[in-house]
Amino acid sequence: MTNAPGRKHILVTSILLIVLNAFLTLLHILTLLSIDFWLPVYGGEALRGIWILITMAGILLSLFFVAVGILGVIFCGRIDRAGMLIGFGSATVATTIVFNAASAMFSSNNFGESVYFEIIFTMAVLVLPILYIVGAVKNKKAADFADQYGGFL
Repeated sequence: MTNAPGRKHILVTSILLIVLNAFLTLLHILTLLSIDFWLPVYGGEALRGIWILITMAGILLSLFFVAVGILGVIFCGRIDRAGMLIGFGSATVATTIVFNAASAMFSSNNFGESVYFEIIFTMAVLVLPILYIVGAVKNKKAADFADQYGGFL
């Protein structure tokens, strides 16, 4: 269906999610490969396992966001899939908040970085998933309308 009201929101945010998180995945991989260079500054060998865990979680989270973006591109014009997209968008928001809060608590308390930076960063990162959800909600309303009055718009 090409006249889904949230199509553009979902399509644009999905493409941005794919591109930005593919780049972020590469950055996480480079971070993991260069751990021996930066580890002495951020806790040394005692914290190697924790930093590897955080970086691996970042890789998995970025790959999940790429998958959510791909699903958004595939189903952006289908109002019957709006509920699924709302669910994935909500999962993206929740995992972003949890991951950034956990990494902020760890890095801010141990290395003197400002927790305010993490809060601002988290808010900026949440813009795309929230716009994704807005588009999916528009499609969901169209689907509910179509179900109520029969047929498609």
